[in-house]
Amino acid sequence: MLPTLTTLQQRKPYLYPPDWLCPQCNTALEDINHLWTCPYILPELNPCLTHRKEVVKFCDDCITAFSSSKILPDSFCADFSALDCWNYITPSDSCLWLTRGLLPRHLTDFLKAYFPLSVIYKVISPLLNDFQLELYVED
Repeated sequence: MLPTLTTLQQRKPYLYPPDWLCPQCNTALEDINHLWTCPYILPELNPCLTHRKEVVKFCDDCITAFSSSKILPDSFCADFSALDCWNYITPSDSCLWLTRGLLPRHLTDFLKAYFPLSVIYKVISPLLNDFQLELYVED
């Protein structure tokens, strides 16, 4: 794991001023979330837009997979889509957890109302893997 800017500032304060901000969006560069929220990082690859597209695809794929495995109430799709983990605009902490391959508790708690944990993991694991591959593996 690479050290954060805070750690580097403690080690060599003369190299890393405490107010190091992204010149484009004025966000602290030590924040790993900056990678996903700043549209100016690697503009030729545009990771921000890629992230947004892949979050939407992952959400849609989850809805399709869970809906095809069992008859669900009409409200399932809307309630599932409204979960905080799909908020890629800010993005929310739980959305960034998904980005790192972690399942937010409120996502599994929501799904446990409809499915046993074994089914949840069986359905969501390959989708989460595909999501990670699309985000982090170059073609």
